[in-house]
Amino acid sequence: MINYPYFRLFKTYIESIGKEPIDITEESVLNFRAGLFDIDPYLEVNNGRYHTLGDIARFNHGFRSGFYKNSRMHGITFTLAGATAKYRHRIPFWKKFEMRTKIVYTDDKWVYYMTDFHSNEMLSSSILARTGCVKNGKLISTEDSARYFNLKVPKYKLPEWVSLWIQSDLKYPGFK
Repeated sequence: MINYPYFRLFKTYIESIGKEPIDITEESVLNFRAGLFDIDPYLEVNNGRYHTLGDIARFNHGFRSGFYKNSRMHGITFTLAGATAKYRHRIPFWKKFEMRTKIVYTDDKWVYYMTDFHSNEMLSSSILARTGCVKNGKLISTEDSARYFNLKVPKYKLPEWVSLWIQSDLKYPGFK
């Protein structure tokens, strides 16, 4: 059985073609329904599936902003270097939900994406993800990647909660 929702990713890509492009600094929005392959034995979206859906949301942001198309032209791939999820409210089976994704911060190596899941007009959960660009098997700086995409890296103010997340990650004993 294939666990990754390739059909959903492909559908997201096809639908992005007909949508208005967004600026890299803008938020992208996706709407889904919690399906059979998203749920756990409690008939709600599985905690691991939130991370996979967050992948699709970040890809959608890349599709809509042109980031993905340019990455393919320049042989750039993306890597996930960390993600933290916060769960607030359940999304039950067959319930519609919306994912809102935007870049919240960049530094010299990483781009930090926030994906918020909304259901019943409430924030259900959030994922903060640290991502990077890879060329020829090596992580490249955000400035270098911006040149490939003809972008000026926006200056984001470092939110305190993101700063605390970064600091806590640096103190993790496994990454000395």
